Amino acid sequence: MARPPRLRRIFTSTDELMVAAHEGDPQAQNELATAYATGNGIKKNRLEALKLWQQAAEGGDPVAMERVAEVFRTGEVLLEKVTPIDLTRAITWYKKAAKAGNHDALFGLARVYQQQQEFRLALETFKESAYTYGKREALREYGLCLYHGNGCAPNIDEGRKLLADAALMDADYSENGAKYLEQNYGVRVPMPADDAERAARGDALDRFQFGCLMKRADAGDVDAQVELAHKYIFGGKRVEMNRDKSYFWFGRAAEAGDAEAQYEMGRAAEAGSMGRPRDLYEAFGWFKKSADQGFREGLREAGRCLYLGEGTAQDFKAAAPYFERAVKQRDTEAMVFLGKMLQNGNGVNKDAARGQALIDRALDEDKKGIGLARIRLMMLEGVEEPPPRTKPKKK
Repeated sequence: MARPPRLRRIFTSTDELMVAAHEGDPQAQNELATAYATGNGIKKNRLEALKLWQQAAEGGDPVAMERVAEVFRTGEVLLEKVTPIDLTRAITWYKKAAKAGNHDALFGLARVYQQQQEFRLALETFKESAYTYGKREALREYGLCLYHGNGCAPNIDEGRKLLADAALMDADYSENGAKYLEQNYGVRVPMPADDAERAARGDALDRFQFGCLMKRADAGDVDAQVELAHKYIFGGKRVEMNRDKSYFWFGRAAEAGDAEAQYEMGRAAEAGSMGRPRDLYEAFGWFKKSADQGFREGLREAGRCLYLGEGTAQDFKAAAPYFERAVKQRDTEAMVFLGKMLQNGNGVNKDAARGQALIDRALDEDKKGIGLARIRLMMLEGVEEPPPRTKPKKK
């Protein structure tokens, strides 16, 4: 199964969610489950929410995996009992979610270990959650473990230090929180004096998390490498825009076999971006590697290269399977390509009706996006259906 996209798609309506969920889209199933759980745009149904979360989790959605784990840990969906507590299943799903790149899963796993009074495992997992993913709440819990000696020999001084560190990264720090720390642990962390100081605590958390991300990337974590590469593409808080660094991290992840990074390397080679020369042959090679792992954008771009003969020999028949697989993942540009192929019988058995249906579907989906399907259709029709020649005017 292809690695799930790291960037989540946006669904614009409950109807759209229901259609996509019925077609088996794991992200849509997860978001529809959330709608059922909260009653947002649909009648509240917590049992249906759990059912859909399980389907999405089985389909590989890391967010749904963590939510299923949380339901089995508590037996509840939004404080309403829906199923017996099952800590064994909770542990299984938390571990799967963590492996799939969900940064919250380790924290939940540590809480299960606490419930089971497996204090050493809880200690180790809170520590990993804190220092691997920069989770402030895990740093606080790790400090509490050290202070009380849960899973280790008591270390009151270090426990207090970590509790203070976590509080100083809390932009929502409250007076109740300050009183609790002082009265129970002898830790004095004053309230922020003004909005600037409160913002500084948020900045401290961002720096802590970026440092954790960099360590993971240096250690070979491909998820971290791709996340870091995206940060350098766009720039922003504490991260300068740096195309060379972005190319470097995408390259490391791509060489390690990450499908999204391979797609990004293909884009860079095709456009001659990130400070590199344009190379259509290299681009097709990267797109094909990405496509061979089932990554939607890689499938579409490998198909496009074959369709247009860019970076490889033109081969409609070879392009068709790539487009078919991308269409199953709701890629609108692939719908347009395949639709035109079906209308013209290029590399596939001619089926004008299905071709038009795919194009109509793509244009309908386009209304929710930025118009890529319509742009692609205009480009293809410009290539395949040139305007009629006009007769020269008589002198």
